[in-house]
Amino acid sequence: MDWELWKTALKQHYTAPMETTFKQFRLGAMLFFLGGVMIYIAVNAIEPSVRQEALLLMGLVIGGLGFAVAMLAQVRMLISRILRFFQE
Repeated sequence: MDWELWKTALKQHYTAPMETTFKQFRLGAMLFFLGGVMIYIAVNAIEPSVRQEALLLMGLVIGGLGFAVAMLAQVRMLISRILRFFQE
């Protein structure tokens, strides 16, 4: 593996426009919210059953993935701002 290739790829990733990173953050936030809504519906609108447990599991998985995507985007924005601060 060539270090210069990795360095170029990372620099390109972290100097991407904020609009791109914010779209990633927005997607993660929407998935997190969707997971929360699914959990709320499963607890309040469905009687205890295997169907309720399946919906809860789907809500937890979708919410967890959304949280991870949103946090990765947030870290990307933070690193991008730090890099821009030190480049100028």
